[in-house]
Amino acid sequence: MRNPKNPVLPQSYLFLMPELTVNPFLDRIIKVFCSQMQDITFEDFLDMMSVFCEEAPIDVKTSYAFRIYDFDDDDMISREDVLELLNRLKCNNELSDEDCVEIIDSIFLEADLDTDGYISYPEFEQLITKSPDFMHAFRMRI
Repeated sequence: MRNPKNPVLPQSYLFLMPELTVNPFLDRIIKVFCSQMQDITFEDFLDMMSVFCEEAPIDVKTSYAFRIYDFDDDDMISREDVLELLNRLKCNNELSDEDCVEIIDSIFLEADLDTDGYISYPEFEQLITKSPDFMHAFRMRI
C-alpha cells in the first residue's frame, strides 16, 4: 500500500540524474538505498542524497561506502569484491590482470590488519581515514 507521506518513483528515475548515470556503482547504490524492489521512496532518496552530500559525516559516508563495495553482501570485503571494484573503475582495460592482483595484494597488505583474508568494517574505517580524497570523491553535486 502506498503511503501518501512517502511517495515513490520508479528506480529508473535515478538514471536521469547525470551524477548517477555515469557512476559505475549505480546498481549497488540502488541496492543499498532502495527499500522497495522496483521503486525508490522519497525517504530513500533523501537518505541517499544526504549520504552523498558534501557535509555528511565521514562515519555515515564510510558505512554506506562499505555496503556499496561489499558486492556479495556478506558484511566483509573480499579480494573478489576489490577485483569487482577495480573492474568497474578501470578504463579501457588499462590494467592487466597482473596489475589488478598487485593492487589487491597491496590493499590487503595495508587494510587486512588481522590477516584473515577479508577487510572488515573496522578495517575499512581505518583504511578510509588514510584516504584524504574520500570525502571529496564520495559525494554528488546537483
